[in-house]
Amino acid sequence: MKLTGSAATKAAQKDLSPRFVILSGPDSGQLRRLAEAIAGRHQTQNPELEFKRFSEDDLRANPGGVEEAISGASLFGGAAIAHVRVSGEKDASALAGLLERVEKGGPKPEGVLILDVGDIGRSSKSRKVFEDSGHAWSLQLYETTRDELLGVARAEAKAAGAGIEPDALSAILEAVAQDTDSVAAEVQKLAVYAGASGVIDLACVEAVGSGGREAGLDEAIDAAFSGHPTLMVQRLEQAFGGGANPVAILNGTGRRVRLLLQVRAGVEGGGNAADILKHPKMGVFWKRQAEVARQAGLWSRAALEDVLTATLEADGQVKRAGSPDTALVEQLLIRIAKRAERIAKR
Repeated sequence: MKLTGSAATKAAQKDLSPRFVILSGPDSGQLRRLAEAIAGRHQTQNPELEFKRFSEDDLRANPGGVEEAISGASLFGGAAIAHVRVSGEKDASALAGLLERVEKGGPKPEGVLILDVGDIGRSSKSRKVFEDSGHAWSLQLYETTRDELLGVARAEAKAAGAGIEPDALSAILEAVAQDTDSVAAEVQKLAVYAGASGVIDLACVEAVGSGGREAGLDEAIDAAFSGHPTLMVQRLEQAFGGGANPVAILNGTGRRVRLLLQVRAGVEGGGNAADILKHPKMGVFWKRQAEVARQAGLWSRAALEDVLTATLEADGQVKRAGSPDTALVEQLLIRIAKRAERIAKR
């Protein structure tokens, strides 16, 4: 059976799953929490089931280890809940074979297999085996939404006994990678700084340097889209000097283009850029909204689409090269900055 999005999350939290479950999606932290929820439901029914995690290294060291765990054939105890995370179709296919054996009339395991395949492709044959089976679930999650990340941040703050202010939430989401583990780790760090029964506010976020953000990264992207080539080069050197990864800068550039395209669409629909950027779902820290609004007024939709194409091409070149290329990223941002400078002078 296949379940997606919120339906998948609700099923994992409220229902007892079959003995075979496959999880897929881009956010590893979200998938891990889903696996833990599924395991928790089974352990409520059968407290003797042990929860065991298996990595790809574990599979290579003992190819039959997962089967032993879920069948109860281990010399070290009864059946277990096996949470296995793999990144490729080969390992996923081998484990899907355990389900196929049951489909053909083989014995059902006493334990549970939770197979986490991450952001596996749509054409995955292993996932199809689970989707088509009456003995399994296929739970597929999508990109984590802003509301979901806000929920994670609030939950982590509450668990730490700290309050968290709206401005701080916006600043955290602006600074860290958009996945649940990054947000959770950042709030945990800020809660320690805020102290027992403290409040995570904007001053706290700024004092800690939220997100471990590489120095100058956002500033370099801002300078590029605002048309300041010299400042951009300075900030980019600062970012690289602080350990910034070129891939992170490419990702940030892509996010900025998409943000500006979204604002442009709103403006073309009769909205005001400043008002659009104030909406919490836009995820723009209030101190930066005016500059981003100015950029949205500077760039046309066609020009932004050109930049998005160039960014995707640069990303492809980096991936084909097999290693981050700082020169490639610098050339891209210089072209963006000089184009913005020319547009501003018209």
